[in-house]
Amino acid sequence: MASYTPDSIRNIALLGHSHDGKTSLAEALLFAAGAVPRVGTTDNGSATLDFEPEEEKHHISIGTGIGHLDWNGTKVNLLDCPGFADFSGEAIGALRAVEAAMLVVGANSGVAVGTETAWELLSERGEPRLVVINKMDKENADFTGVLSGLQAAFTPKPVPLHLPVGSEAGFRGVVDLLHRRCYIYDGPGKAHEEDIPADMQADVETYRTQLVEAACMADDTLLEHYLEGVEIADEEIVRATHEGIRSGQVVPVLCTSAVTGVGARQVLHAIVELMPSAAEQPSFESEEHGGLTPDPAGPPVALCFKTTADPFVGRINYLKVVSGTLRPDMTLVNTARNQPERLAALTAPLGKTLQPVGELVAGDIGAVSKLAATLTGDTLSGKENAVTLPPPGLPVRTYQMAVSARTKGEEEKVFAGIHKLLDEDPTLELTREETTKEQILRGLGDVHLDVALEKLKRKYGVEAALKLPRVPYRETITGTARVDKKHKKQSGGAGMYGHCVIEVQPAERDTGLVWEDKIFGGSIPQNFRPSVEKGVRKAMEEGVLVGSPIVDVHVRLVDGSTHPVDGKDIAFQIAGAMAMREACREANPVLLEPIMDVTVTVPESFMGDVMSLLSGKRGKIGGTDMLAGGKTQIKGLVPLKEMYEFPKELRSMTQGRGTYTMEFNRYEEVPAHVAQHLVDAYQAETAGKVAAEV
Repeated sequence: MASYTPDSIRNIALLGHSHDGKTSLAEALLFAAGAVPRVGTTDNGSATLDFEPEEEKHHISIGTGIGHLDWNGTKVNLLDCPGFADFSGEAIGALRAVEAAMLVVGANSGVAVGTETAWELLSERGEPRLVVINKMDKENADFTGVLSGLQAAFTPKPVPLHLPVGSEAGFRGVVDLLHRRCYIYDGPGKAHEEDIPADMQADVETYRTQLVEAACMADDTLLEHYLEGVEIADEEIVRATHEGIRSGQVVPVLCTSAVTGVGARQVLHAIVELMPSAAEQPSFESEEHGGLTPDPAGPPVALCFKTTADPFVGRINYLKVVSGTLRPDMTLVNTARNQPERLAALTAPLGKTLQPVGELVAGDIGAVSKLAATLTGDTLSGKENAVTLPPPGLPVRTYQMAVSARTKGEEEKVFAGIHKLLDEDPTLELTREETTKEQILRGLGDVHLDVALEKLKRKYGVEAALKLPRVPYRETITGTARVDKKHKKQSGGAGMYGHCVIEVQPAERDTGLVWEDKIFGGSIPQNFRPSVEKGVRKAMEEGVLVGSPIVDVHVRLVDGSTHPVDGKDIAFQIAGAMAMREACREANPVLLEPIMDVTVTVPESFMGDVMSLLSGKRGKIGGTDMLAGGKTQIKGLVPLKEMYEFPKELRSMTQGRGTYTMEFNRYEEVPAHVAQHLVDAYQAETAGKVAAEV
């Protein structure tokens, strides 16, 4: 493979709405450059970039597909990111490794929710971008209509760099407005130059003026010349367009058909000529040494932006080389884990194929396998002057389900497999809910978790099941009670005797158990009083309403008795537990539920519907704030029980345009009618289990 320098490397992420043809376009670009032997995708997924079985099954990209090509001596790394919202973590990781992005839009669908989401993501990061209107060969393809939609939706307004020659089945070429050249395609990857069609001359001049004006706006000197009517050379317009793209002031619009390959060569030319190179990447800020520049002679530093795991191949780490030059057999330090890592073979990924390379220079992207501890977000650095780079940010995990082994006895294998999936996908999280004793798997959506379980079965041969989590309720009391309880057993041999009198009353919130020994004298020997407390605590763990822990109770041990022979520790534990259960039943027990701070962000047009939805979930709306871009933020307090299905409901109600975050706020008493339903259901469930055991 040829040797490259940072200024001859382009790193481009492909983003956009699901099914707008990002993967097909990446395939077309690879084919146009001769990197793959075929163009386009099949109904079962791409031969190069969508190779995972789950991608073929769902007909969507699930992970970022990575490929590379050479275009006239420039290396172009393409990172094809999933468009489905449940896999947005992949896009966030990919954007950490690139200098620019390509936003793909369907010519027959226009600006969709995935287009808007991708644009917002790029704007948040100040990422240079171009737009490619794909599927120009499809029925109802409308370049002008989609361009108008882009210009109405986004700032700065995208401006055309290409115009299509023909449309739908007649789409056969493109006009490059910057250079006033027309390219007609004879077949996939084959084009020749012709004169611009006469009926397009007026449109070419009109749209070229938009492009030139946008470029001049990014350069004060050129703008002055333009306003004065001074003719500007094409080279100056190219330079200004490049700088305008880098600064985010210019967003060019191109057009293609990924399936037929028409326009693919011109997209590659635009990437090489106009998009920022790896040498122009913004400085990577490190915790120790400030900004790092892409100097091949600098200290070796690389960021792991993606990890995959395979039970046969092992772990593969995808790296962005930030500084220096990586070579095989080099030993670096994982600064996040303070562990040395030896680089074996370095490779350039082309889908699932890893092509060996002799080195990876600053600015390049590559892969390495068999690292011992490195995961997504970790930094590899030289031993001297170690550097730690901030990891890619992660989207908020808003969807959760209880996960368990589908087959009894396979729990250990299932959770061992899930932990390996967590290494591969940092947007998954597994936690244990102590109150309900359930394992909770969190992710970005229902499809995200379903795909994770499909991978678990395929890769590790075990099956897991998902169900709605149980709510971690708590119980407490609102009244007082005094209970006298005796546990006495005499059935031959040594007997058991324990007797205690306790008083209970409510304690302050979040105090748990307040224990007070108020016995004066020796009615219960000192060594048995902790036994009573132990029994009380045991009863509090089991609850009296729905089996949830009892909290915030003040318990006084006020009296009792013992037996000189039969008084035993276990007897006083049992007596204490019996007394506590009875006392809580008599002291007006109530159920407490977790209340969540919920913040929902939606387009203003959906505000009323979402507020009604939250109110119907026993939510209390705290207020609304108007945000930029016509969005509204709704804040409220909602019981956790009502939020488990909210992600699906919000997606359906807002066509995927709504997002939300949720954090625990406090516990509150469950309304009486709701609590009674829960108690009845628990008692029926318990009775059913007892009957089954009998």
